[in-house]
Amino acid sequence: MPTPANKRDYKREYANESDKRRQDRRERMRARYHYEKEHGDLPSDVHVDHKRPLSQGGTNAKSNLRAIPKEQNESFRRDGPGGKQIGKAGKR
Repeated sequence: MPTPANKRDYKREYANESDKRRQDRRERMRARYHYEKEHGDLPSDVHVDHKRPLSQGGTNAKSNLRAIPKEQNESFRRDGPGGKQIGKAGKR
């Protein structure tokens, strides 16, 4: 059973995060920053998507970024406590 959101130790999770995962997160945050700098602020329910994912050799080049609704960018609902997955993975 998953840990309830209010009992998670986020500081410990961050400290134990692998260097690769931390670098990937930094790249995603950097991409959103550059996209918003050029196109203006985006609402929180809009994600900056990499057309070709970073994990498959994509880059943060302008031509590889697009703004799409959150629902289209997530593979499954994250409405549980702490944004956890609800239901099976798969496109909606």
